[in-house]
Amino acid sequence: MRKILLRPLAWMGGLLLLPACWALAEALAAAAPGAFLHRGGGEPGFLLSPGGWAFLAGALAYLAWHRLRPPEFLYTFAHEFTHLAFALLMGKKVSRFEVSRADGKVALSGTNFLITLAPYFFPLLAALALAAGALAGRVAGSPWVDRATAFAVGLALSFHLTMTLRVLRSAQPDIARGGRFFSWTVIAFAGGFFAGGTALAAAGGAGAFAAFAWSLPGRLAGAYAWAGRELLAGLGLLLGRGGMFG
Repeated sequence: MRKILLRPLAWMGGLLLLPACWALAEALAAAAPGAFLHRGGGEPGFLLSPGGWAFLAGALAYLAWHRLRPPEFLYTFAHEFTHLAFALLMGKKVSRFEVSRADGKVALSGTNFLITLAPYFFPLLAALALAAGALAGRVAGSPWVDRATAFAVGLALSFHLTMTLRVLRSAQPDIARGGRFFSWTVIAFAGGFFAGGTALAAAGGAGAFAAFAWSLPGRLAGAYAWAGRELLAGLGLLLGRGGMFG
């Protein structure tokens, strides 16, 4: 009975996230040239920046690794550890943590949709690589540290996206628990924010991420304003037709 009642709410939540997904895609598309393309005369050009090349090299290196032998145990560990990390952040207690090459389990005192979906939208290893690179950059202050960080983040993000898409081809209890439509929209928005933001910061530095984050609220407001106008116009059209036939 509870599932039947929650299903319409999940669909409503998914629909409410669609304008946010559109706004996020616009913000990422606007910020990407400044982070990944080489600047000539103050404007982005057609050649990649040093950070962009390093990021691309890392992403391609993982794809070659994946073709040879997908790191299944590493993905399972990162997947389950992300469940654990988000559970701890939200004040849940962890009573068991088990990982094998084929499977993993985390026993928690409670859960919610963010804990359940976190491994699909949060690139844990990429975030750790970015944090480690930022720390190393403060200590060393060398451009090569920035490029090594971009390479590591590109490799880790490629790993996250490739392995996540691979496991999502099969039935996942995490996805079914909240409903496919709602789960996919949460993954699209949160995953786009975390993965996209991490990529921008790795290739273009903190300024690229700041430009993206600064523009996002305005784009979100614009997307929801447009969706609201379209919804009101559609309702007005329906009500007008109803009046004609009444």
